[in-house]
Amino acid sequence: MTEQKDKVTVIDDRSRDEEAEAICKWATARAGVIVIAPLVGTLTLVANQVYMIMKLGKVYEEHITETAAVSLLSSLGAVYAGQTLATLIPFAPLQLPIAMGTTYGLGKVVTEWLKSGKPKDLSAFKTVYDDAVKEVKKNINIFKNDPRKDEPLGDESKKFDR
Repeated sequence: MTEQKDKVTVIDDRSRDEEAEAICKWATARAGVIVIAPLVGTLTLVANQVYMIMKLGKVYEEHITETAAVSLLSSLGAVYAGQTLATLIPFAPLQLPIAMGTTYGLGKVVTEWLKSGKPKDLSAFKTVYDDAVKEVKKNINIFKNDPRKDEPLGDESKKFDR
């Protein structure tokens, strides 16, 4: 009986990880659409990321409110620096890898953070973030062509205070 339960747990964990990865890729592709759209800007990227965090929480059975998601974003200041830079440089070859890399990196960090029991110290996840950003830059066309890129994760017009 224990063996069967362990198999179910492994399948459930694998399914969750696959679902989380799909959400991260969706949000990343969406960031690529958002950043090159005129007049959309950083606030829409923030909304995209807030909804990604909330969706990742659901995958791992954690209720993450909008306020908690914004608070988590605030604790990752480098993400905002990248977003701001991405929206200020009106040159898509620079905007895309920055906005998409920060979004995917954030998604991967949040996934690992949730799987680790939501520790207060996020510094242990720096390598996760850096590796994810590199992955996007190396495979940007794969991320840009995600079939859900034109589908918002939530209300992108909502303004989230940081």
